[in-house]
Amino acid sequence: MAGYRIFGIAGKKGRYASSIGVGVKDMKYKNIYEGRFLSRPNRFIAYVDIGGQREKVHVKNTGRCRELLTGHAQVFLEKSENAGRSTGFDLVAVRKGGRIINMDSQAPNKAVEEWLKQGGLFGETKLIRPETVYGDSRFDFYVETPEDNIFIEVKGVTLEQEDVVLFPDAPSERAVKHVRELAKITRQGYKAYVIFVIQMEGVKYFTPNTTTHPEFASALLEARNAGVSVLAYDCRVTKESMSINRPVPVILSVLDRIAVPLLDWYDNGRRILPWREDPSPYHVWVSEIMLQQTRVEAVKPYYDRFMKALPDVEDLARAGEEELLKLWEGLGYYNRVRNLGKAAKILMEKYGGEMPPDFDEILKLPGIGSYTAGAVCSIAYGKRVPAVDGNVLRVLARLCCDERDITQQSVRKQVEEELKPVIPPHRAGDFNQALMELGATVCVPNGSPHCTRCPWEMLCQAHLAGQEQKYPRKTPKKPRTIEEKTVLVIKDASRTALQKRESSGLLAGMYEFPSLPGKLSQRQVLLYLKQKGISVLKIEKLKESKHIFTHKEWHMVGYAVQVDELAPKLGDEKILFVEKHEAKEKYPIPSAYAAYMEFFL
Repeated sequence: MAGYRIFGIAGKKGRYASSIGVGVKDMKYKNIYEGRFLSRPNRFIAYVDIGGQREKVHVKNTGRCRELLTGHAQVFLEKSENAGRSTGFDLVAVRKGGRIINMDSQAPNKAVEEWLKQGGLFGETKLIRPETVYGDSRFDFYVETPEDNIFIEVKGVTLEQEDVVLFPDAPSERAVKHVRELAKITRQGYKAYVIFVIQMEGVKYFTPNTTTHPEFASALLEARNAGVSVLAYDCRVTKESMSINRPVPVILSVLDRIAVPLLDWYDNGRRILPWREDPSPYHVWVSEIMLQQTRVEAVKPYYDRFMKALPDVEDLARAGEEELLKLWEGLGYYNRVRNLGKAAKILMEKYGGEMPPDFDEILKLPGIGSYTAGAVCSIAYGKRVPAVDGNVLRVLARLCCDERDITQQSVRKQVEEELKPVIPPHRAGDFNQALMELGATVCVPNGSPHCTRCPWEMLCQAHLAGQEQKYPRKTPKKPRTIEEKTVLVIKDASRTALQKRESSGLLAGMYEFPSLPGKLSQRQVLLYLKQKGISVLKIEKLKESKHIFTHKEWHMVGYAVQVDELAPKLGDEKILFVEKHEAKEKYPIPSAYAAYMEFFL
């Protein structure tokens, strides 16, 4: 915060009695009169019928207020104690429908100041300074707590439409400037808040007035994404008082609308999965690693087998590499399980075998990215941390008609930041799992999404526009390289030849059948074996097979070869001669060779 000066300007003392909140006196007016609105010739003056007399009164709100001061609306006025004033009354409130709406533009700041003094929002405070200048802006409050230095901007809200409240009721460049300045402040190490004080009770939610001032709506969303806290509170309002009542949902984008219908949908139809039944950090961690690029149904038996063999972090840390690879055999992406083993050792050494409840600490572990760290933090520990994978990116891209390329890491980070404010505080894990579930079962990647089953059917912008297949945007992948191989399943009376792959690279440390480059004919295979001095008793061509990796494809042809004796004619330090039962129990063979395993076993 060095290099910045903060100038305090003491706020003028008002005549409001006291504070807002539980156990605190309401803000009170004196000498309240009732009247009927007649006209408003300018921002500051109105004419009101009070007891049959036409009176010129001062309007304590210079905003438009056209939706409030209409017809012969019932208004409430405070009689001035200053006999020398040109107006004898202040217009402070109006009745609209069944509710009284406070119109005093000074009331929100006074209410917030006293609320803060009474411990509202932050609890203990060391300093509360009204009207404080920072940079090119003057903010309503500067607050210091034992932990933070905070700037607050307060906005009073009086515009209501069908129980939804909006701000502003007229374009306000000053309001845009304030929220943009608050966004800058967060980058200097300060905390920043915009508090919308809704001067009425019983509203559904607050949202910026995009019709009247779209620039303010954009600036407010950008500010929140930059770390500014955007809050709204409604108020208990009578003709004589106003007091802050309760928090009100803030809707800045379509994302703010998604949690309630999503969680309702999840509660009514979520899949029963073994790792959900006991969402311990270890179970969540292992299941999420297994689920990467793998279908849920395929993972279930592997998860059960893994947990029976290695029920906790300590067991995982003790397991050798070949044991881990054998347990993982068929799941693919074998570096995932190697990293599990490495991370388990670190957890034993640094954390006593427990997964730390901190996102940044989890992120330091081998094989864990922001998605897995977010899943563990939210599901196992209830932290408000997003877990954004391909499913989530696809679902949100369709929801918002998002043109950004979801293959870009920068876009993933942006989406994570955009999700943070909308995660329900008490159901962070369920929210993240519901998003994943929606992408896996409804908003599917291949074929048409099942929009009629979607809880966001009436929110999804792509669906409403009939453009579901247009999203998400992706940079086309580079074509995979094709590698042709000839696989040899060479057996004598009791054993089969296997060889171990290199300790690094694709399928590192796994076991495979001996293979030759290219797709060879039977004659070429026989010639090769003859050169090795191997007497072939029988040779049978097997079916061709293809296995797809992330950046490579293997196109294979196989031969089952019966020989009189394997050793020592195939003598090679990489070649093993294994019994069938040994292979099943000990040697991990990747699923790439699945087409040839039946001839091996």
